Amino acid sequence: MKSLIKRRELGNTGLYVSELSFGAMNLRKLETEEEALDILNYVLDQGVNLIDTARAYSATNSQGRLMESEVLVGKGLKNRNDLKEPIVIVTKGHSYTPEELEENLFTSRTKLGVEGKGDLKIGNNAVILVYLFHGLNEERWATMQNSGVLKKVQEYKREGIVNFIGFSSHYGDTVEIKKAVDTGLFDVVELPYNIFNRSLGEDGELNLLKYIHDKEIGLINMKAFNGNIMPAIYNVIKDFISIDYPTMLNFCLTNPYISTVDAGAMNVEQFAQDVKVAAGPRLTQEEITKFKQEADKISSLLENICRDCLHCVEKFQCSAGIDFPAIMALYSRYTVSEKLGRDVTEFKERYKEFALNASDCIQCGQCVPWCEYKLNIPEVLREAHQAFIK
Repeated sequence: MKSLIKRRELGNTGLYVSELSFGAMNLRKLETEEEALDILNYVLDQGVNLIDTARAYSATNSQGRLMESEVLVGKGLKNRNDLKEPIVIVTKGHSYTPEELEENLFTSRTKLGVEGKGDLKIGNNAVILVYLFHGLNEERWATMQNSGVLKKVQEYKREGIVNFIGFSSHYGDTVEIKKAVDTGLFDVVELPYNIFNRSLGEDGELNLLKYIHDKEIGLINMKAFNGNIMPAIYNVIKDFISIDYPTMLNFCLTNPYISTVDAGAMNVEQFAQDVKVAAGPRLTQEEITKFKQEADKISSLLENICRDCLHCVEKFQCSAGIDFPAIMALYSRYTVSEKLGRDVTEFKERYKEFALNASDCIQCGQCVPWCEYKLNIPEVLREAHQAFIK
């Protein structure tokens, strides 16, 4: 079957990737391996040739089963014997020292089932392995510059243990992003960008998307739907805007500086909708202007709220045992609803169901460095508790 999804250059890697790629982070939220393999098979059948995952994308589901994104992606590829081209696998690790890099990279290769050097394979299928430093920020970039990890990752690239290297980052780290890009060491960068937050693109002091593109570095667009919290938030804001999920995706696909838009999906139906958008026409300049104006009317409501991305618990466990990401995500919905004059009774009732609530936070602050959106988690929990009990 000929793919309906167009290809774009991935910087100067020599690779052409599908402009719609698959973000495998939420495979960890599924109940069964079969569900994950169904999605992966559908993704591959559509001609998508880039899958994005990470070492930290794992969770125990409601049945007590550990769901590891890398393991599931590897199984999905290993089961296929009909793929006509190499699949680009992007994985990430919190690897800011040579020791962390060695442990995380080789664990990722094992979990994915990657074999060989240079010409890599998973099962009978050729793959291209792209390794990203996860969540570059000021502190992590300083560590990377001083620890020797940059030299080490280049050695792994020359040896063919990985094919290309890069980093991911988030809003608020523009200085470090530019510094890292300017080293000339990286082949690929993964950044958030969407119609509600264009601060790393055209609304920033520097259009980093264009800057990276002009440096001939591949650019993966994550958070096209503004994070995992969007489905819940969308139910609150949909009566106030005409922007729907297809429009959110198409907005990112229309940006000429992006190599591929990393779209996550929880089932085949969701990704089928994404494929339909990718196969269709792009937005006109008039439509872009209109939708931007609409988005800007509510974008301030989406600032400084938890996005339910779960990055905070990928390397951290609350010593008090509080499910603080769930409380913060609930508070995000409460906050947006209240500002729009909606009834918030439902959220107050749900808050009562937590065995440990925000008032049980011991204010240790150890969670704070793990929030990619730079939220002061103990302070947000304090605010949440006061709001929910008033």
